[in-house]
Amino acid sequence: MIPIEASKLLIYREVWQDPPMRARAERLMRNITAEEIHHDVDDEKLADIVREMKLQSRPVMGMRNECKPVVIFNYWRFDEPLELYLARKSRYPELFSWPTVKFAGDRGFDWRESGSARYRRRTGLVCNPAWQIHSIGGCPFRCAYCNLGWSINILMNFEEYMARLDGRIDRFAPGQKLFQYDNETDTVCFEPEYDAARQLVEYFARKPGRWLELYVGKSDNVDFLLDLDHRGKTICCWSLSARTQSALFEWHTAGMEERIEAMRKCREAGYDVRVRFSPIIPVRNWEEENSEMIEMLFDRVQPDLVTFETLRFMDYDRIVRYLDVDLLDPDWLEAMEEVKGKPHKQGCEIPREWRLRVYRFIIQELERVSPQTPYALCRAEREVWDILAEDFSRHGQSPDDYVCNCGPWSTPDDPRLKPLAPPYS
Repeated sequence: MIPIEASKLLIYREVWQDPPMRARAERLMRNITAEEIHHDVDDEKLADIVREMKLQSRPVMGMRNECKPVVIFNYWRFDEPLELYLARKSRYPELFSWPTVKFAGDRGFDWRESGSARYRRRTGLVCNPAWQIHSIGGCPFRCAYCNLGWSINILMNFEEYMARLDGRIDRFAPGQKLFQYDNETDTVCFEPEYDAARQLVEYFARKPGRWLELYVGKSDNVDFLLDLDHRGKTICCWSLSARTQSALFEWHTAGMEERIEAMRKCREAGYDVRVRFSPIIPVRNWEEENSEMIEMLFDRVQPDLVTFETLRFMDYDRIVRYLDVDLLDPDWLEAMEEVKGKPHKQGCEIPREWRLRVYRFIIQELERVSPQTPYALCRAEREVWDILAEDFSRHGQSPDDYVCNCGPWSTPDDPRLKPLAPPYS
């Protein structure tokens, strides 16, 4: 587990009084230093702190932010009567609002609606809907463009969660093949002390026709994975960025080379490896740096799939407020200023011509370095997919039928991916 310096460590009373949850808490606490520790937290106390610290409305982190997050040891309330749940939601609405929605401790197996037919009609964006596994919200890293570093909410009764997972999959997702864990944090940062990844890896190793995608994110903390009996049923996915971005915009994360080395270790241990270039920030010399990254990636690792997207949810005003503009491509920055205040789809703040310029360059480099590797866009406009249709068609990809990092059917038995899968015993 990576060390965490917290401003507050808030432990629900029920967690501290329950022996298995307390044991997990004590393991995690060996790597957490906190200015305040409270062992008697309840909903009222947590809601007061959320309001006082305005955790539900914190901005993105900005450059080199050394904030100390609020860490919460929470728990799922699986058998809570509906009327009690609704009463809590009415009394403490701040515990149910983004980004503190998981403070309520009532989630864990959630539907990602993005990509459904209704979502595509409403937004014009292409994505794949799926059921996903969650147990932690918030992140120990300090990426300048992200707001998930202010708090970390960890659900502690994971064995109880695992006991219910079969029933949830059978009831809600009987046809789904790939389940992602956990895209609301880089979950391996808390391992092996948290001991959720091991349980999930071993669970899916025994599930015919089902795979786990473990979202490693921007971490290199993977040594605990290397000797697990995964039986080829876990896919490890990284978010990879080039040298300047990983070092200066993604504060406290593993650097570009460290992430690639972690991928190499997992690939040698028999895991499938997938990569997201996400989000791509056009820094000065972004083309040279991304070319270097792609060459290094395929020299050391053979990922079975690459997806990519440009920076999202930041317009010109937010960029100049929170990012170091001296590090950015001046032409891109000028283009962002030109569209300032103009309407756009949420998440598509970068002008389309710039997104296409970045995507065409990434595709060119992927085709040059590893022409057999399929690729896809992450949550992009249908029009962008159509403009690049010829490139995607070379790998049997289209916006209506494609493999991606966390798609519910993007598993190694797909013929577009199978030739790159490792031999399974």
